Amino acid sequence: MHELACPTCGTSAQYDFKNYLMICPFCSETFKHNVETGEKDPYLDHYIIPNTMAPKAVRDMTLEWLKRLHHNPKMVDKEYVVASVEGLSLPFWAISLEAHTHWTGLAQRRTRIQDHGIGSDFLNESGKFRRTYRWGVNARHNICELWGIARMHEPKEKVLVNWDGFPLDSTFSRGHIEKPQTDRSAYDAKESFEFKFANGLPISGIQVDEETAIRRASQHVDHYHHQIAGLYVDFLVDCRTEVEIAGIQLIHLPFWHVTYYYRPQTALRHFYKPAVKHVLIEGYSSGVLHGELALTRTDKVGVNAIVTGVAAVFLFLLGAIWHPAFFLVAIFSGVISAASLYMSAVKSKVPQMAHSAVDSATDSGGILEARRVEIV
Repeated sequence: MHELACPTCGTSAQYDFKNYLMICPFCSETFKHNVETGEKDPYLDHYIIPNTMAPKAVRDMTLEWLKRLHHNPKMVDKEYVVASVEGLSLPFWAISLEAHTHWTGLAQRRTRIQDHGIGSDFLNESGKFRRTYRWGVNARHNICELWGIARMHEPKEKVLVNWDGFPLDSTFSRGHIEKPQTDRSAYDAKESFEFKFANGLPISGIQVDEETAIRRASQHVDHYHHQIAGLYVDFLVDCRTEVEIAGIQLIHLPFWHVTYYYRPQTALRHFYKPAVKHVLIEGYSSGVLHGELALTRTDKVGVNAIVTGVAAVFLFLLGAIWHPAFFLVAIFSGVISAASLYMSAVKSKVPQMAHSAVDSATDSGGILEARRVEIV
């Protein structure tokens, strides 16, 4: 941490030089600092989307979300426990861009042509499409510091998302349980950056510069359009995407991270081990961006393995005591139990590997105290 005087208000404060932009904790001025020359240049295109939620409202919304998913909403207050509610205002670069994609490929004929070789079964296809985005790129080095942030994009096309950027307008306005009180989008509601609009949320510092953000956004869109083009044909031969950058802005977005536990009151409690689950909520119009269900497919398979295993033992005893025919049913239940146990063990390895990767991605952003608001 180093002491600097704000170029606007002149007040001295502690700053972390690892951050790309500095934020004055007293007057909310954003500026660049050249370590070599000592020059300080104000940065004007910095905005913040106001946080409109309090921890209690976030907790109530999480329970309401669970009630709408539960088969018996009256049991939610008894079976679900909200463990933690944490908020954070994260910086994102909003890059306005237009992408033009030209593609060529091979599509298989519906009716095969006889005696003309294998290649004749395919037709040459080509096409082009154009899209405009306001693409969001995380301005933090550790894109996994908040649960769910690294995979925000949920495209309408059936493609595999393996990038962290997302269209700001469509992504940050989804998942509403009830109709928002305002028709203004989050982007339209942005304000020039001031700490007061965070309404108590910690403010994360800016670590990624514009050049890096633009390069990442171009890579994200290029990869995204490449996967879209692959949906048109059976074999994609060529795909070229030209990205035109129209502008870039820095915007702090409000997020709430909720953890909860599911503790069933039924007989399921003897077979289900409570595990922490996560929910990610945007703090402007109260939309659920991501949420983990209490019982996943892996959990259900694990419970099925236990139930069928117990049934196999019971049926085996019936076969020994009563009639040998129960041995066949016991063997069948045992096979089902073994298969379910194997499937549950295999599928549980993937989330564990993902969690270990996230935990190892640590970040050492500096912290600045600022009038009941902190810059992390």
